[in-house]
Amino acid sequence: MSTTVQNLTGIDVSHYQGDINWQEVAANPTSFAIIKATQGTGFVDPMFQTNWQGANAAGLRTGAYHYFMPEKSFLEQADLLLTQLKAVGYDASADLPPAIDCEVMDGVSNAAYTFALSSLVDILRRQLGVSPMIYTAPAFWDALGDPDFSECPLWIANYTSADQPTLPGSWSGYAIWQYTSEGSVNGVEGNVDRNRLGNDVSALTSARRVLDWF
Repeated sequence: MSTTVQNLTGIDVSHYQGDINWQEVAANPTSFAIIKATQGTGFVDPMFQTNWQGANAAGLRTGAYHYFMPEKSFLEQADLLLTQLKAVGYDASADLPPAIDCEVMDGVSNAAYTFALSSLVDILRRQLGVSPMIYTAPAFWDALGDPDFSECPLWIANYTSADQPTLPGSWSGYAIWQYTSEGSVNGVEGNVDRNRLGNDVSALTSARRVLDWF
């Protein structure tokens, strides 16, 4: 993978960031934005559509993420996310794959978690024609038993001074690396998560060459 691609950076945001000046973000420069859409079975981020439209208008590549709650119905979680993606005109050939944010157990067993997540992945893949990203941190995934979801692009959260993130054992590469939660970007008030494309960024799309995206 070329150094040019791996140097491309992005942010991920939710309503916690408040109003964002996306034109300033794009001039930072920032190449992509992953925007919180939904959580569990009943929460839609109130800034999702505004952020999606603003980021697109500023020329950023956009993606959405769903905060996974394993104790709740995976069918209802899939429906909630798909409804929001439809509302913003999600296009699998032009937008980043949606991400499933995996960071809480909510008291379920490893087996129950893995079953619910696998079911959600399967529904999204069938409905959208792309494999969703898995967002997770190494410690969380290892505690889960390192289940093999390597067919999904990995969005790894690992805050380290090393040149590369630590990966769960079942992945050999990563598509996106969230390398800090204390980033600063013009157009966003306060701290914001910063990300960069990784050594397995080609997993994000089978429809286009990666360099055609940015």
